[in-house]
Amino acid sequence: MVWDTLKKRVTARDQRGSSTFVLPAVVLELEPGFVAGARLDKSSRQVESMGVRELEPGALLATPNRPNVAKQEAVRSAVTEVVERIGNGNGRLGLLVPDATVRVSPLVFETLPGTRTEAEALVRWRLRDSLSYPPEEARVSFQVEARESKGVELLALAMRLSVLAEYEAALEGVNGGACLTLPATMALLPLLPEDVRGGQVLVHVCSGCVTAVVVEGDRVRSWRHRLFEAAGAKEALQEVVQEVGRTLANCSDHLRLDVSRVWACLRPPFSLDLTTELARALNREVVPLGGRAGRAQTLSGPDRELFERYGLTFAGLTANAGRER
Repeated sequence: MVWDTLKKRVTARDQRGSSTFVLPAVVLELEPGFVAGARLDKSSRQVESMGVRELEPGALLATPNRPNVAKQEAVRSAVTEVVERIGNGNGRLGLLVPDATVRVSPLVFETLPGTRTEAEALVRWRLRDSLSYPPEEARVSFQVEARESKGVELLALAMRLSVLAEYEAALEGVNGGACLTLPATMALLPLLPEDVRGGQVLVHVCSGCVTAVVVEGDRVRSWRHRLFEAAGAKEALQEVVQEVGRTLANCSDHLRLDVSRVWACLRPPFSLDLTTELARALNREVVPLGGRAGRAQTLSGPDRELFERYGLTFAGLTANAGRER
């Protein structure tokens, strides 16, 4: 999937135009278990440097409707250390947030109002029943995916303003604040190949959450995420299997879509081989995501090791920049 017309999926700033995607110079990802950062080069579309700092348990909690940053000093200290490690790049800043903080919904309308303000109001109204907080408290953003005779398909995102403000506060003083904010899994979508017939499922496991996304061509057909209830790796694997199983059943029963490939991305890796175990449990091939690892070919030593454990989201952003329309 390519992001072409929506530069700011979720943002607290009042900049709602349909500007093209611009690769940030620096990207920071804040997750319950870690803060990761990368400096990116637009001309070569490479990850130039990587930095990661683990967070103490309970410092950051990924929820859509309650406070997330429980220990502000710990989170800001980790952000500062990562930025010092990678260099601030003196340019645009991107922010990746936990999937559980953002509601992502594919929607279909017979038609959309003529102005973006009116269209946003309609999208907000449609999202009201799927949000766990009042819709007027959300920052809503969307991108049209297809216009056909049956209607208009779009992908909508909503994030509670108070939650978004916590993440932005953690970045205070870094490159003037984030110009691009995305749920982490969305940064992985450009890594999916475009020449696959039928549907593809991306399974992303990160910091106690599993996200399963169904993509057909250049359209997101389904987006589900679930926080783990179990603490152990084996129990968490069972929850991943259950969630992916539900996603595949939905493809067959409701979307009428044949899934030709399942991709898996685990950050950081489990002690178990997720891809092998997931393939065995589902009785189908599961392919590790990582086809764009060349995006970090200039890295060496510790930076390359960090990239292999955490950096595919950053590779996805550089891949998207390489496919701008």
